[in-house]
Amino acid sequence: MMKHIVFITDCSDIAYSELRGTALSELAKLTAQDNISIEPVVSVKPFSILNGNFVLRLMAESYPEGTVFSVILNPSKNRPERLLGRTKKNNFLFVGANTGVFEWFLRDFGVAELYELKDPGFLPFGGKYVHAPAVAKLASGIPPAELGNPFQVSGLRKLEILPGTIVHVDNFGLMKFNTVLPKFEEGARLRITVKGLSIPAVYSTRMMNRETGEWVIYPGSSLGLPELGKVRQNGALELGVAEGDQIFIEIEK
Repeated sequence: MMKHIVFITDCSDIAYSELRGTALSELAKLTAQDNISIEPVVSVKPFSILNGNFVLRLMAESYPEGTVFSVILNPSKNRPERLLGRTKKNNFLFVGANTGVFEWFLRDFGVAELYELKDPGFLPFGGKYVHAPAVAKLASGIPPAELGNPFQVSGLRKLEILPGTIVHVDNFGLMKFNTVLPKFEEGARLRITVKGLSIPAVYSTRMMNRETGEWVIYPGSSLGLPELGKVRQNGALELGVAEGDQIFIEIEK
């Protein structure tokens, strides 16, 4: 059975090649290259723990049981603990810094085991020199308990995602945001407020049916989250919004 390693990181330039190469070299030492796939990099917006939360949870929705997720994303001033563990649901393995990035993922998949990675101390690019070798060892079958010391679930850092918060902006300028929409009728007229800007929009089940340049709220493709977009134009770029900004919706009177 194929085992998958997924790096989720804002180190998506040459640094990802270093991560992948380091993991491959470690797998070769362990004679464990067979049936282990290191997937293409999954990019996260630079320094965004919020976006990392969404991206990790989204990947967990798609990848098979037993996948190893490595989250290398740490904008923290103070050096957080390096964690590794296993989920109750789907037996996912995970490695990453204790920044709050695991909040959504572990809320939905649960914690079966949790450890603090045995710490060699600070190293520049710890993702390469500490995390990547640990990921390879996990994928090769070495139990998490052999790589770390027990860590209390209560010590996991939290991340609150407020209603309406944009969690991801894609390359088309479509904004996925955290809310549950009322049961709007097709074509309902809405008023959207974001970053102090007020714009008219409509609700549609398929945004591409609408006219070019029209603002549309619609059911999105990811984790049941709705999306805001400008038809066939980059709406997020026009508004100057990013992950963390909030969207507010009112019905036009």
